[in-house]
Amino acid sequence: MKARSIARELALLGASQLTDSLDTKTAAEREPLSNKQLDALLLKALTALSADAQESIETAEGELQRGERLILESETRTIETDKVRSRIQLTVPLIETAINRVGSNLELLVFARQGGKRSVMAAQNALESAASLLEKGDQLLLDNERRAADISEARQQIQQAIAAVKTAIAELKQSLEPATFAKFISQTDIRGYAGDLLYSWTRYWQAVDVRLDEAMEKWNIRRLARVDRDILRLAMIEIMHLSVPKRVAIDEAIEMAKRYSDEEGYRFINGVLRRATDKLESTSAEN
Repeated sequence: MKARSIARELALLGASQLTDSLDTKTAAEREPLSNKQLDALLLKALTALSADAQESIETAEGELQRGERLILESETRTIETDKVRSRIQLTVPLIETAINRVGSNLELLVFARQGGKRSVMAAQNALESAASLLEKGDQLLLDNERRAADISEARQQIQQAIAAVKTAIAELKQSLEPATFAKFISQTDIRGYAGDLLYSWTRYWQAVDVRLDEAMEKWNIRRLARVDRDILRLAMIEIMHLSVPKRVAIDEAIEMAKRYSDEEGYRFINGVLRRATDKLESTSAEN
């Protein structure tokens, strides 16, 4: 995970605490953040990021539990091979999603320079093993459909994949604490860019809103869900004031929207940013 991706996420979480307070202040009252205020804001954002990671892990555990239930049902509720195989096949996407969720949090911890910790290394090894076992189990299901493998072999591989993901989760839980995530802001590149984003937010958000309102035409940015509104603002701040290429800023905004919004939200954000940047380029060409 790139430093700026982490910085953007921290800035987004920090910005959610700025939005309402800025909206109620006059222009004279909107002062840029001091270093002390910035540090406090980033620490709050880190706490939120840690809580989000914990929630993601809990969701992965729920997916594994559903997978285990399907595996058990395949052994106890039917003896017909096709039905057994069908029930086991339902576990594959559940476990794959759980692996991806856990892997995302593992990537955060590795990037926070926790990669040398035994627990994180053990989690990484367990997750790699889980992915390999799941792939083998999925292939054995296909082979069984062709009558080339025993269904019990596929079931065993997938059960082992579930056990491996559980091992990775148990190891990660030792590291998913705010104190661990606090190492992010000790890294100059992350703290510096998150600070630039939040500093620019306090200075330029009104001008950015004007551009976004123009791009939405009959809609108003203040009527959007807060997370969608904040993602749009951050992307436009990057493009207008931090010299980030529009393609990079838009792609990063879409990725954040996929994480914090929904499918309709990220598609909407993509469309608004494309229209807004087209208008910016058109204005620049005229001048």
